[in-house]
Amino acid sequence: MTYYNNIVETANYIKKYFNEPIDYAVVLGSGITLELEDQQELGYEAIPLFPGNKRSNHVKGHANKLTFGKISGKNVLVLNGRLHHYEGYSMKDVAFMTYVVKFLGTKGLFITNACGAINTEFNEGDIICLDDFISLVSDNPLRGENDPRLGERFVDMTTPFDPYLVENLNNSAKKLDIKLPQGTYGFFQGPYFETRAEIRAFKTMGCDLVGMSTVPEVIAANHAGLPVAVLACITNMATGIQERKHDHEHVLKTAHQISINLKQLLIETLENLK
Repeated sequence: MTYYNNIVETANYIKKYFNEPIDYAVVLGSGITLELEDQQELGYEAIPLFPGNKRSNHVKGHANKLTFGKISGKNVLVLNGRLHHYEGYSMKDVAFMTYVVKFLGTKGLFITNACGAINTEFNEGDIICLDDFISLVSDNPLRGENDPRLGERFVDMTTPFDPYLVENLNNSAKKLDIKLPQGTYGFFQGPYFETRAEIRAFKTMGCDLVGMSTVPEVIAANHAGLPVAVLACITNMATGIQERKHDHEHVLKTAHQISINLKQLLIETLENLK
C-alpha cells in the first residue's frame, strides 16, 4: 500500500538526514517550545512524502519543522507542530508522522497539546497527564482497509497511555514539585471554540479537558505498538467557565509560559528512562 511505503520512505529519509539512532520523540502543540542540545533542523517542506509539505499557511504557533538533538543524554526527535483534521487533512495524514516515529525505532512518544479545561479543579497554566480520552469526532485514522504491517485490525484501548512512561512522568513531577494531575481529554474537531452547550455535554460525558488534536496520534501509536504518553497544557478554561472570549493569541502566550515547566519535566523524565 502507498501509505505504508510512504511511511517507510519518510522514516528512511529522516534516518539518513540525522544519521543517529533516535531514543524518544516529542510532539509539540500550539505555542509550546523545546530547545535541544546540539540541535539540528529539518523543515517539514523539505520532507518529500510528508502530507503537509506543500502547504505554507499552517496554524500559527506551529514551527513546522523537525529538530533533533539531546536531552539528558538521550537522542530526541521533536515534531515542532502537527497537522490537524480541521485543516482539511485526512485522519491518516494527521497520524502519518506517528507511524514514521515508530519506524524510526524510537522507544516511546511524548505528545503535548494546548487545551481548554472543563474540570474547574484545574487551572490555566496546569499540565495534565492524560489517563483516558473520549473521541467526539466520528472519524479516526484506523478507518478503512487495515495494513497488518502497521498494526492489528482491532486495537485494545484499555490502557491507551503507557504505564512506564506515565509512572516516570509522575515521579519526575514529584521530584520537581510540579503538580501533574490526571484527566480525561475530549477530542473536538474544531476549528471553532466549543459552545457553552457543547461544554456542558462534554462535562456530562466525563471530559476534564477539551482540544482539537492528540487523539488521532494516540490511536495510531497504540495501533503501531508505540508507547505513548500525553502532557496536556491548559491554556484557557473552557467556554462558559471563563468569563472572557477565547483568543488564540492568549493560547499561544500561555503555552509558551507552560513550556518552562514542561521542559523541566521532560528533562528529568528522559534522564530516568532506559
